[in-house]
This record gives sequence, C-alpha cells and structure tokens, in this order.
Amino acid sequence: MEQFLGYCQACENYGKRWPCPPYAFQPRQLWKQYKRLHLFARILCPSSDETLTGLLKGMRAEKEKLMTELLVLERRKPGALALSAGSCALCSDDCTRPHGARCRHPEEMRRSIEALGGDVEKTMELYFHRPIVWVKNGEVPSYLTLVGGLLLK
Repeated sequence: MEQFLGYCQACENYGKRWPCPPYAFQPRQLWKQYKRLHLFARILCPSSDETLTGLLKGMRAEKEKLMTELLVLERRKPGALALSAGSCALCSDDCTRPHGARCRHPEEMRRSIEALGGDVEKTMELYFHRPIVWVKNGEVPSYLTLVGGLLLK
C-alpha cells in the first residue's frame, strides 16, 4: 500500500486536489472500515481510425458516466463509499485545495482506489484477467481501462 501511495507523491496532483494524498487520515484505516469492495471496470476500444484526442475524450465521458453510476449505487447502500476511476476531474485544474478552501463538490468528489494505496494494475490482472495498457509516445493504444469501486460495510 505504501508503495502505491509513494507513487502519488510523484504525481502533479499530489496535495493539489482534494481526492489526492496527503490525507489527514490513514488510508489503511479507511479500508478497514469496509468488508467488501465491488469492482467496476470499463474497457474502451478505439475504432481503427480513432485519434488519441478522440479516445481520451471518450474516456472522460465514460469516466463521468461510471462515476454517476457508482454514486447512485452508493446512495442505495447504507454506509457504502464509491471510489472513482482515476483522478478527480470535477474542477479540472481549478481545485480549491491549493488555496486552502473547501471542495466545491464534496457530494460528488471521491477518491480513487490508487489514491488510497490500491494496486489497480494487479487488480485488473487478478480479477478481470486483462492488463492495463498505457498511452505511449502519443500513440493510440489497443484499449484504455477505467477501474472504480464501491466499498461496502
């Protein structure tokens, strides 16, 4: 867990977005409050003429759709907590955290599995039998992956 939280320190969002570390709590303690994690994965496969810009735009739209679905499930299950697929995009690059102000969207903002120390790559391989493929050298990958979750008491 600490290894993956360490990766967060190298990210440009570290300490600059509310869902990102460092936290005033220990992520391990948050995980211990729940008994199960239901995983949700989306695989986005580009068409043969897809551009990287188009694929990433589609990924943002699918990420928003997945988060909406997770928040609906969270509201239906007492004590549940939705985990977003990747970093928060609610305020783009205008998060209030660097200014010491409260989050503008606390009812929608959720942390991701990886921001809480989870190994999303291993999770995809173990439970979905598919590796995560990354964008390299600006080229369209064979697919992109979103992984979110719902923690249940």
